[in-house]
Amino acid sequence: MAVFPLPHVEGDDSAENKLASQTKSSSLPLSSDMEKGRQPQLCDVWRDVQGANDWKDLLDPIDSFLKAEALRYGDLAQLCYDAFDGDTYSKYYGTCYHNKDALFEKMGIPSCGYQVTKYIYANTDMLNQLFGEKPKDRGVWLGFVAVCTDPNEIKRLGRRDIVIAWRGTQTTQEWIQNLRDFLVPTRLSYKCGRTGKDHIISEGVRIERGFLSCYTSTIRQHEDSEGNTVNISTRDLILAEVGRLLKVYENEIDNLSITFTGHSLGAALATLSAYDVKQMLNSDHFDDHIPVAVFAFASPRVGNLAFAKLAEKIGVKVLRFVNKSDVVPKVPGLFMNENMGFLSKFLHWLPWTYFHVGMEVALENDSSQYLAHTHNLAYFHNLEVYLHLLDGYVGDNKPFNSCGRDHALVNKSCDLLKEKYEIPPNWWQKQNKGLIQDPHGKWMQPTKSVDEED
Repeated sequence: MAVFPLPHVEGDDSAENKLASQTKSSSLPLSSDMEKGRQPQLCDVWRDVQGANDWKDLLDPIDSFLKAEALRYGDLAQLCYDAFDGDTYSKYYGTCYHNKDALFEKMGIPSCGYQVTKYIYANTDMLNQLFGEKPKDRGVWLGFVAVCTDPNEIKRLGRRDIVIAWRGTQTTQEWIQNLRDFLVPTRLSYKCGRTGKDHIISEGVRIERGFLSCYTSTIRQHEDSEGNTVNISTRDLILAEVGRLLKVYENEIDNLSITFTGHSLGAALATLSAYDVKQMLNSDHFDDHIPVAVFAFASPRVGNLAFAKLAEKIGVKVLRFVNKSDVVPKVPGLFMNENMGFLSKFLHWLPWTYFHVGMEVALENDSSQYLAHTHNLAYFHNLEVYLHLLDGYVGDNKPFNSCGRDHALVNKSCDLLKEKYEIPPNWWQKQNKGLIQDPHGKWMQPTKSVDEED
């Protein structure tokens, strides 16, 4: 479903009152055993928010719980950018600024209720060849796996949540040029829970070659107990860690969710990995016990029609947020895609015909009174701009109505706020660009440990 909000003149309501009023108007139904007059809580309706009914009646107008959760997951995707050492002069280039045990505290959200259990890395050669990132001699940090451990947050959510957050690439214009590759068969194998044997599920599924290579290419090798060389890929890290967490919380299967989020390249990898994890769950006969949802921002198309249909069939719930002016959600498959109408019946088999997955919410720069007019394509693609637009999004042809998100965040890495707000452009940076003074007063890069073998 695509929805496009219109401009709005600011009112006098406080952010708190706006959010409270929207929460009271939530369209989600109360359970029959609730006290009369009690307002719904997220813990009562979380399955609907995670897409159990494909977000039916929750998108226009957008449900307040859904918006709040989408923003929360979007902030985790943004954290992957903010915590990434992308300075090419840094000796720690390609790593996370912080070790996993300190990530949320160092990034200013110590009480988020989650604990990072694994860092995600990708093959540096693939990121260089396909997406323009500087090569290095070890895997490049692409995100994290975390699990909700705080009792109060678990109570608020209504379940224990496992989240996988993916970082996008910092070189959007370069990797767009590489999205001309043909779709390739996935050939992903899964170990059957009953027989212990590997089997391959394909059903004609094809994935864009660059995304699949990034996900499945070897990032390191090690020897197993028998002395055999074992290749470890990004996919291996994800499946192994999710499998480990499922064993840890096997007594909570009926109150457990797995949520993926990402922006741009990260959104594509979130969609692909969610499909992969859901196939693994179904192979282990969890089926619908554990909902798998994706909150994707600025996602390019990932695969063909068979991929989109199978993802829907097995129960992967994907909610895509797109900016109408952003080119990235329109590629690959700029001309050969799900919008071909009746022609899709005849042309979907071609190796360059792509189809989006899931539901869509369309945002628009011109809806916000805070944003200046621009022709800069990178600004349309900026994640903080997306989150700003989502914060004020109400529904189709409904005025922009911010819930109180700080509009200064828009200019973290761009120059899009109107001058009257007096927020400098590109203001997000490390103090002294990360340099510290040694005991002799000389400036140097600090030494840190790196979680790259996690």
